Amino acid sequence: MRFFCFVFFLLFAINTQAQFFRKKKKKTIQYENIIISDSATQHLVNAIQFETVSKRDSLTFYNTEFKKFKAFLKATYPLVFETCTEIPFNSRSILLKWEGTNPSLKPNLFMAHQDVVPAKHQQNKWQFPPFGGVIKDGNIYGRGTLDDKSSLIGLLEAAEYALKNNFEPQRTTYFVFGDDEETYGNGAKEIADWFIKNKIEFELILDEGPGVGMDIIPEVPKPIAFIGIAEKGYATVELTVNQESGHSSMPSKHTAIGILSQAIANIENKPFRAHYHGLAKKMFDEIAPEMDFSKKIIFKNSWLFSGMIKKELSKKYSTNALIRTTAATTMISSGESENVLPHKASATINFRLIPGDSIKDIMPYLKKVIDNPKVKVSFKGEAVNASPIAKKKSVGYRALEKSCNEIFPKTIVAPVLVIGSTDSRHFNLTCNNILRFIPMRFKNADLEHIHGFDEHVEIENYHNMIRFYIRLFQNLNDF
Repeated sequence: MRFFCFVFFLLFAINTQAQFFRKKKKKTIQYENIIISDSATQHLVNAIQFETVSKRDSLTFYNTEFKKFKAFLKATYPLVFETCTEIPFNSRSILLKWEGTNPSLKPNLFMAHQDVVPAKHQQNKWQFPPFGGVIKDGNIYGRGTLDDKSSLIGLLEAAEYALKNNFEPQRTTYFVFGDDEETYGNGAKEIADWFIKNKIEFELILDEGPGVGMDIIPEVPKPIAFIGIAEKGYATVELTVNQESGHSSMPSKHTAIGILSQAIANIENKPFRAHYHGLAKKMFDEIAPEMDFSKKIIFKNSWLFSGMIKKELSKKYSTNALIRTTAATTMISSGESENVLPHKASATINFRLIPGDSIKDIMPYLKKVIDNPKVKVSFKGEAVNASPIAKKKSVGYRALEKSCNEIFPKTIVAPVLVIGSTDSRHFNLTCNNILRFIPMRFKNADLEHIHGFDEHVEIENYHNMIRFYIRLFQNLNDF
């Protein structure tokens, strides 16, 4: 105890001298107030009314909805579709090219997706129809208001505004609006393959991601703009156990289900190793100066307290996912009758890989923790490693940071690892600086509405999103 106290006060003295406790005063950036018309609100309302549900099977109804939605976009944003060149593809995805004034510069790419998740199974829980686009108490209700039609419409509103005001981007700008992000992402992949084939590389790719958290970290009173500078990898495996069937009155010591259950329990009890370095450390390096005294000391001296930090971050699902590769059992199947021993049991395990871990690490890990040759393991579907890590000094990050300071004053801007998957994963070979960010304020309570019932966005929040994109277009010309 005495030793700990000595170390603590020694660090206090060191950090005080190092000016750690001096808060950096950020200059408040003034920007010309951008007036967003009521028509922009109505455009999002109209967009919500198209039932562009991402389905794994190709159904005539939904194909028609996508066609109608595209026709709506063309009619609503005439300058965008007149100025930009549309490059056609087999899918329902949309690719637009806005020619820049300086062809020697690498182009930029902005992404959003047209499709939304179904809502039929939730209809009785919605206060308003999920595809009604109802306005109530300053909010727009409907599927896609958060994920992701607000981004798509916001980008087009900003581009139309910019064109009306004779704005010209220095860098050629592309827009990619995928049609099946919520399922396979094949539409975006087709476009990504086209860029790779034509050897087109980007300075910046911006896709959906985290936003401006208002109360995400209770210890930090200020809002935090989380900019995703990398995305976790994705892989799925299937565990299979085959046993002789028989009557349930004469069971073996372990049934196929029992063996499989033990394997799943081993995976849950022996997770991948936690790491406090790289992205997690970069994020807390930005946030820690706004924390209380004791936490400042701990995060500033992670070389000493990394074990404590990892232990604390592991306690919450959200922060645990930032520091280790996770494995989640998402599907399980076995059995035909209550009195028959199952001859087969299978489970699906979904992995999300942090940078530094790889797809090739999964099989050795499973072999070690399961430790049972009766459990067969095989990969299932698509497997993608974590994305490259974008640089904070990149053109895109600096432009986003400047735009955040303008539209969301007194906000901390911090890099973060995106724990989900976006269409941008298909574009890793085209850009080293892919960023993921939605310029929208979120509270913890808002997160449950993403893919949930009563999905909605505050109108002023949506208007700020448009302002952000307008300023981002302009700011990118300065870098």
